[in-house]
Amino acid sequence: MKHLRIFMLAILCSISFLAIGQTDDESVQNSKKIKGNFIHTVLFWLHNPANEKERKTFEDGVQELLNQCPFITSSHIGIPANTATRPVVDASYTYCVVITFESKEAHDKYQVDPLHKKFVEENKNLWDKVLVYDSVSP
Repeated sequence: MKHLRIFMLAILCSISFLAIGQTDDESVQNSKKIKGNFIHTVLFWLHNPANEKERKTFEDGVQELLNQCPFITSSHIGIPANTATRPVVDASYTYCVVITFESKEAHDKYQVDPLHKKFVEENKNLWDKVLVYDSVSP
């Protein structure tokens, strides 16, 4: 009987360690995922990319939108990275803004949100071109 208890305890300990290992693996996998199922990538080409005042105005407007809009899950604003020149790399844009949302519905609400409309209205005179790439998790 004593051996059976020791055996059962050993099995329970093994199961516990396996469960902990699986949780850690899942945590690592999940930590590498982008938060949000809907990704909204927007590339901007400013009229005057060398004009520091216009860049500051644009950056301040984007930051206000990203910080205040309740529908946004996570975000990033960036400029072209100094990576190797290759035929598949387009570094001609001035800014890249990536916004994630939990769903297409949250994205759709963002599009008509007064904060988004204000950003576009107050800053549209700063850019020549905008391209949008939207994607959802399969």
